[in-house]
Amino acid sequence: MRKELVILSGFLGSGKTTLLRHLLTQCRTRKVAVLLNDFGEIPVDGELLRRDGLAGGMVVEIGGGSVFCACLRESFVKALRDLRRRDEDLVIVEASGMSDPATVDKMLRLSGLDDDFEHTATICLFDPVKSLKLAHVLEVIPRQLASATVAVLTKSDLATEQELAAARAYISAREPDLPVVTASRGRLDPATLPARAARAFSFGFNTPETRPDTFSLTDVNCSADDLIAALEKEEHVLRVKGFVRACDGIWFLSDTGRGIEKRPDTAAPVPLTIICFQGSAESVRNTLQAGHIITLPA
Repeated sequence: MRKELVILSGFLGSGKTTLLRHLLTQCRTRKVAVLLNDFGEIPVDGELLRRDGLAGGMVVEIGGGSVFCACLRESFVKALRDLRRRDEDLVIVEASGMSDPATVDKMLRLSGLDDDFEHTATICLFDPVKSLKLAHVLEVIPRQLASATVAVLTKSDLATEQELAAARAYISAREPDLPVVTASRGRLDPATLPARAARAFSFGFNTPETRPDTFSLTDVNCSADDLIAALEKEEHVLRVKGFVRACDGIWFLSDTGRGIEKRPDTAAPVPLTIICFQGSAESVRNTLQAGHIITLPA
Protein backbone atom coordinates (compact mmCIF):
# COMPACT_ATOMS: atom_id res chain seq x y z
CA MET A 1 0.00 0.00 0.00
CA ARG A 2 1.31 3.45 -0.90
CA LYS A 3 1.98 6.01 1.80
CA GLU A 4 -0.22 9.10 1.78
CA LEU A 5 1.63 12.34 0.98
CA VAL A 6 0.10 15.68 2.01
CA ILE A 7 1.71 19.02 1.18
CA LEU A 8 1.18 22.12 3.33
CA SER A 9 1.94 25.19 1.24
CA GLY A 10 1.35 28.89 1.79
CA PHE A 11 3.32 32.08 1.98
CA LEU A 12 5.73 32.97 4.78
CA GLY A 13 3.88 33.47 8.06
CA SER A 14 0.52 32.17 6.81
CA GLY A 15 0.20 29.74 9.72
CA LYS A 16 1.53 26.42 8.39
CA THR A 17 3.25 25.37 11.61
CA THR A 18 0.15 26.18 13.69
CA LEU A 19 -2.01 24.14 11.33
CA LEU A 20 0.54 21.31 11.33
CA ARG A 21 0.41 21.12 15.12
CA HIS A 22 -3.35 20.73 14.95
CA LEU A 23 -3.18 18.14 12.18
CA LEU A 24 -0.81 16.06 14.28
CA THR A 25 -3.31 16.02 17.14
CA GLN A 26 -6.00 14.93 14.66
CA CYS A 27 -3.84 12.08 13.37
CA ARG A 28 -2.83 10.45 16.65
CA THR A 29 -4.18 7.09 15.50
CA ARG A 30 -1.90 7.11 12.46
CA LYS A 31 1.83 6.73 12.07
CA VAL A 32 2.98 10.10 10.77
CA ALA A 33 6.29 11.36 9.44
CA VAL A 34 6.85 15.10 9.03
CA LEU A 35 9.22 16.72 6.56
CA LEU A 36 9.94 20.32 7.49
CA ASN A 37 11.33 22.65 4.84
CA ASP A 38 12.52 26.21 5.44
CA PHE A 39 14.64 28.80 3.67
CA GLY A 40 16.73 29.32 6.78
CA GLU A 41 19.78 27.11 7.05
CA ILE A 42 18.49 25.90 10.43
CA PRO A 43 14.72 25.23 10.39
CA VAL A 44 12.89 26.67 13.38
CA ASP A 45 9.71 24.60 13.24
CA GLY A 46 11.27 21.28 14.24
CA GLU A 47 12.33 22.77 17.55
CA LEU A 48 8.83 24.16 18.13
CA LEU A 49 7.24 20.77 17.44
CA ARG A 50 9.64 18.98 19.76
CA ARG A 51 8.86 21.45 22.52
CA ASP A 52 5.14 20.79 22.02
CA GLY A 53 5.72 17.07 22.31
CA LEU A 54 3.67 16.64 19.14
CA ALA A 55 6.31 15.63 16.64
CA GLY A 56 5.82 11.89 17.08
CA GLY A 57 7.14 9.49 14.44
CA MET A 58 9.99 10.82 12.39
CA VAL A 59 10.82 14.45 11.68
CA VAL A 60 13.10 15.32 8.76
CA GLU A 61 14.36 18.89 8.48
CA ILE A 62 15.63 20.34 5.20
CA GLY A 63 16.70 23.97 5.31
CA GLY A 64 18.39 26.41 3.00
CA GLY A 65 15.82 26.62 0.22
CA SER A 66 12.74 25.02 -1.30
CA VAL A 67 12.61 21.24 -1.70
CA PHE A 68 10.81 21.84 -5.01
CA CYS A 69 13.80 23.76 -6.42
CA ALA A 70 16.70 22.05 -8.18
CA CYS A 71 18.92 23.24 -5.32
CA LEU A 72 17.29 20.84 -2.84
CA ARG A 73 15.40 18.37 -5.02
CA GLU A 74 17.94 15.61 -4.42
CA SER A 75 17.66 16.10 -0.65
CA PHE A 76 13.87 15.84 -0.88
CA VAL A 77 13.97 12.69 -2.99
CA LYS A 78 16.52 11.11 -0.65
CA ALA A 79 14.35 11.91 2.37
CA LEU A 80 11.33 10.26 0.72
CA ARG A 81 13.39 7.22 -0.24
CA ASP A 82 14.46 6.87 3.38
CA LEU A 83 10.86 7.25 4.55
CA ARG A 84 9.51 4.57 2.22
CA ARG A 85 11.42 1.95 4.20
CA ARG A 86 9.77 3.01 7.45
CA ASP A 87 6.31 2.09 8.71
CA GLU A 88 4.71 5.58 8.75
CA ASP A 89 1.65 5.59 6.51
CA LEU A 90 1.22 9.39 6.29
CA VAL A 91 3.91 11.90 5.32
CA ILE A 92 3.17 15.60 5.80
CA VAL A 93 5.48 18.06 4.06
CA GLU A 94 5.48 21.57 5.49
CA ALA A 95 6.90 23.43 2.49
CA SER A 96 8.81 26.65 2.88
CA GLY A 97 6.80 29.81 2.47
CA MET A 98 8.44 30.59 -0.88
CA SER A 99 7.89 27.10 -2.29
CA ASP A 100 5.88 26.33 -5.39
CA PRO A 101 4.82 22.67 -5.05
CA ALA A 102 3.41 22.53 -8.59
CA THR A 103 5.80 19.83 -9.76
CA VAL A 104 5.56 17.41 -6.83
CA ASP A 105 3.77 14.76 -8.90
CA LYS A 106 6.35 15.08 -11.67
CA MET A 107 9.14 14.68 -9.10
CA LEU A 108 7.52 11.54 -7.72
CA ARG A 109 7.11 10.09 -11.19
CA LEU A 110 10.64 10.87 -12.43
CA SER A 111 12.22 9.49 -9.24
CA GLY A 112 10.09 6.34 -9.32
CA LEU A 113 8.58 7.21 -5.94
CA ASP A 114 5.01 7.32 -7.26
CA ASP A 115 4.90 3.57 -6.57
CA ASP A 116 5.50 4.30 -2.88
CA PHE A 117 3.67 7.60 -2.28
CA GLU A 118 0.20 8.80 -3.20
CA HIS A 119 -0.05 12.57 -3.28
CA THR A 120 -3.57 13.09 -1.95
CA ALA A 121 -3.69 16.80 -1.14
CA THR A 122 -1.93 20.13 -1.32
CA ILE A 123 -3.40 22.39 1.34
CA CYS A 124 -2.58 26.04 0.60
CA LEU A 125 -2.79 28.42 3.55
CA PHE A 126 -3.69 32.01 2.73
CA ASP A 127 -3.38 34.85 5.23
CA PRO A 128 -6.23 37.25 4.32
CA VAL A 129 -4.02 40.22 5.15
CA LYS A 130 -0.38 39.46 4.37
CA SER A 131 -0.86 36.93 1.55
CA LEU A 132 -3.42 39.13 -0.18
CA LYS A 133 -1.21 42.20 0.11
CA LEU A 134 1.82 40.49 -1.43
CA ALA A 135 0.00 38.30 -3.97
CA HIS A 136 0.05 41.20 -6.43
CA VAL A 137 3.85 41.50 -6.36
CA LEU A 138 5.04 37.93 -5.61
CA GLU A 139 4.25 35.35 -8.28
CA VAL A 140 4.80 32.45 -5.90
CA ILE A 141 1.53 33.16 -4.03
CA PRO A 142 -0.82 32.70 -7.02
CA ARG A 143 1.33 29.72 -8.07
CA GLN A 144 0.70 28.13 -4.67
CA LEU A 145 -3.04 28.59 -5.15
CA ALA A 146 -2.89 27.19 -8.67
CA SER A 147 -1.37 23.91 -7.51
CA ALA A 148 -3.56 23.54 -4.40
CA THR A 149 -6.41 21.09 -3.92
CA VAL A 150 -7.94 23.31 -1.22
CA ALA A 151 -7.25 26.80 0.12
CA VAL A 152 -7.48 27.60 3.81
CA LEU A 153 -8.05 31.18 4.98
CA THR A 154 -6.08 31.36 8.21
CA LYS A 155 -6.18 33.76 11.15
CA SER A 156 -9.91 34.30 10.80
CA ASP A 157 -9.92 35.27 14.48
CA LEU A 158 -7.72 38.25 13.60
CA ALA A 159 -9.14 39.25 10.21
CA THR A 160 -12.22 41.39 9.67
CA GLU A 161 -15.16 40.22 7.57
CA GLN A 162 -14.09 42.69 4.89
CA GLU A 163 -10.58 41.23 4.80
CA LEU A 164 -11.90 37.68 4.60
CA ALA A 165 -14.30 38.65 1.82
CA ALA A 166 -11.49 40.33 -0.15
CA ALA A 167 -9.32 37.22 0.20
CA ARG A 168 -12.13 34.95 -0.99
CA ALA A 169 -12.79 37.24 -3.95
CA TYR A 170 -9.12 37.19 -4.96
CA ILE A 171 -8.89 33.38 -4.76
CA SER A 172 -12.16 32.94 -6.62
CA ALA A 173 -11.00 35.24 -9.41
CA ARG A 174 -7.70 33.40 -9.79
CA GLU A 175 -8.91 29.84 -9.19
CA PRO A 176 -12.71 29.61 -9.61
CA ASP A 177 -12.86 25.85 -8.92
CA LEU A 178 -10.60 25.89 -5.85
CA PRO A 179 -12.55 25.12 -2.63
CA VAL A 180 -11.96 27.64 0.14
CA VAL A 181 -12.43 26.98 3.86
CA THR A 182 -11.73 29.12 6.91
CA ALA A 183 -9.66 28.18 9.96
CA SER A 184 -9.09 29.88 13.28
CA ARG A 185 -5.90 29.24 15.25
CA GLY A 186 -5.05 26.35 12.92
CA ARG A 187 -8.07 24.26 13.88
CA LEU A 188 -9.16 22.17 10.95
CA ASP A 189 -10.62 18.69 10.49
CA PRO A 190 -8.73 17.12 7.58
CA ALA A 191 -11.45 14.49 7.10
CA THR A 192 -13.99 17.17 6.15
CA LEU A 193 -11.85 19.16 3.71
CA PRO A 194 -13.31 19.57 0.23
CA ALA A 195 -10.86 19.19 -2.63
CA ARG A 196 -10.40 19.63 -6.31
CA ALA A 197 -8.28 17.17 -8.25
CA ALA A 198 -4.53 17.68 -8.16
CA ARG A 199 -3.36 19.52 -11.26
CA ALA A 200 -0.40 18.59 -13.45
CA PHE A 201 2.31 21.18 -14.11
CA SER A 202 5.36 20.76 -16.31
CA PHE A 203 7.40 23.41 -14.52
CA GLY A 204 7.56 25.17 -11.17
CA PHE A 205 8.27 28.72 -10.06
CA ASN A 206 11.20 27.76 -7.81
CA THR A 207 14.57 28.44 -9.42
CA PRO A 208 17.81 29.87 -8.02
CA GLU A 209 16.76 33.19 -9.55
CA THR A 210 13.61 33.37 -7.42
CA ARG A 211 15.27 32.55 -4.10
CA PRO A 212 14.81 35.22 -1.44
CA ASP A 213 17.72 36.38 0.70
CA THR A 214 18.03 35.03 4.21
CA PHE A 215 20.30 35.65 7.17
CA SER A 216 20.20 34.87 10.88
CA LEU A 217 20.84 36.65 14.16
CA THR A 218 21.84 35.08 17.45
CA ASP A 219 22.56 38.21 19.51
CA VAL A 220 21.57 41.88 19.27
CA ASN A 221 22.74 45.02 21.07
CA CYS A 222 19.29 46.20 22.12
CA SER A 223 16.01 45.14 23.66
CA ALA A 224 13.61 42.85 21.84
CA ASP A 225 11.20 45.75 21.36
CA ASP A 226 13.89 47.88 19.73
CA LEU A 227 14.79 45.02 17.40
CA ILE A 228 11.13 44.51 16.49
CA ALA A 229 10.69 48.23 15.81
CA ALA A 230 13.73 48.24 13.53
CA LEU A 231 12.62 45.16 11.59
CA GLU A 232 9.06 46.44 11.16
CA LYS A 233 10.44 49.53 9.43
CA GLU A 234 12.23 47.36 6.85
CA GLU A 235 9.93 47.04 3.82
CA HIS A 236 12.20 44.38 2.32
CA VAL A 237 11.71 41.93 5.21
CA LEU A 238 9.30 39.10 4.36
CA ARG A 239 9.55 36.85 7.41
CA VAL A 240 10.98 36.87 10.94
CA LYS A 241 11.02 33.71 13.05
CA GLY A 242 13.27 32.18 15.68
CA PHE A 243 15.09 32.87 18.93
CA VAL A 244 17.41 35.76 19.74
CA ARG A 245 19.44 36.95 22.74
CA ALA A 246 18.63 40.60 23.38
CA CYS A 247 19.75 42.95 26.14
CA ASP A 248 16.55 42.20 28.06
CA GLY A 249 16.68 38.41 27.76
CA ILE A 250 16.06 35.60 25.31
CA TRP A 251 12.99 35.90 23.10
CA PHE A 252 11.11 33.95 20.48
CA LEU A 253 10.00 36.30 17.69
CA SER A 254 7.56 35.60 14.87
CA ASP A 255 5.73 37.93 12.50
CA THR A 256 1.99 37.48 12.30
CA GLY A 257 1.21 39.53 9.20
CA ARG A 258 0.12 42.38 11.46
CA GLY A 259 3.42 42.84 13.25
CA ILE A 260 6.07 40.84 15.06
CA GLU A 261 5.03 39.13 18.27
CA LYS A 262 7.41 38.06 21.02
CA ARG A 263 7.47 35.71 23.97
CA PRO A 264 10.19 35.19 26.56
CA ASP A 265 12.25 32.01 26.57
CA THR A 266 15.03 30.40 28.59
CA ALA A 267 17.15 29.14 25.70
CA ALA A 268 17.99 30.06 22.14
CA PRO A 269 18.13 26.65 20.43
CA VAL A 270 18.02 28.05 16.89
CA PRO A 271 18.83 31.58 15.68
CA LEU A 272 16.38 34.19 14.48
CA THR A 273 15.91 33.79 10.72
CA ILE A 274 15.15 36.86 8.64
CA ILE A 275 13.95 36.36 5.06
CA CYS A 276 14.05 39.30 2.68
CA PHE A 277 13.34 40.12 -0.93
CA GLN A 278 16.08 38.87 -3.21
CA GLY A 279 19.14 41.12 -3.19
CA SER A 280 18.16 43.07 -0.07
CA ALA A 281 19.78 41.18 2.83
CA GLU A 282 22.97 43.22 2.81
CA SER A 283 21.00 46.46 2.87
CA VAL A 284 18.88 45.24 5.81
CA ARG A 285 21.95 44.13 7.76
CA ASN A 286 23.70 47.45 7.10
CA THR A 287 20.65 49.37 8.32
CA LEU A 288 20.55 47.29 11.52
CA GLN A 289 24.24 47.93 12.04
CA ALA A 290 23.86 51.68 11.46
CA GLY A 291 21.14 51.72 14.11
CA HIS A 292 23.48 49.87 16.55
CA ILE A 293 21.05 46.95 16.60
CA ILE A 294 23.70 44.46 15.53
CA THR A 295 27.47 44.40 15.19
CA LEU A 296 28.74 42.99 11.92
CA PRO A 297 32.06 41.10 11.97
CA ALA A 298 35.05 43.16 10.91
